[in-house]
Amino acid sequence: MLRKGVSVLIINKKNEFLLVNLESFENKYFAIPGGGVEQEETLKDAAYRELDEELGIKEKHLQIVGQSDIPVRFKFKVIKMNRDGIEYDGSERYFFGFRFIGDEKMIIPNPGEVRSYKWVTYSELKNYLLFDNQLQETLEKIKEIFSNLS
Repeated sequence: MLRKGVSVLIINKKNEFLLVNLESFENKYFAIPGGGVEQEETLKDAAYRELDEELGIKEKHLQIVGQSDIPVRFKFKVIKMNRDGIEYDGSERYFFGFRFIGDEKMIIPNPGEVRSYKWVTYSELKNYLLFDNQLQETLEKIKEIFSNLS
């Protein structure tokens, strides 16, 4: 069974993308913010909740650009995840795109979950998205959701 989740692509006024370094990662690994969808929660509600939990970013500080209706699916290589008595052997992630319209000082990483965050340009993503297929899948979703960016 695949666990449903969200990944949230956020750009700032300079068209830089927000990445997070989770406490569970090595320092060199970054990811797109996001997480699992809870029972009876919409995908969009999960995106807003995850951003608030991980970085303190509120819905009012975001302007939605779009979302992808086609999830990225992957199987776990070894570990199976158990949530609420359900065992998952993979994940399907739905991507959302937002423009950050808040004040940067309002971004506060949640200790114990997020070590740090950074804004990077499109061309710099290759230096931080180092997991299998992470860069390729993210670039595809950026092109789909932010098609108006150069």
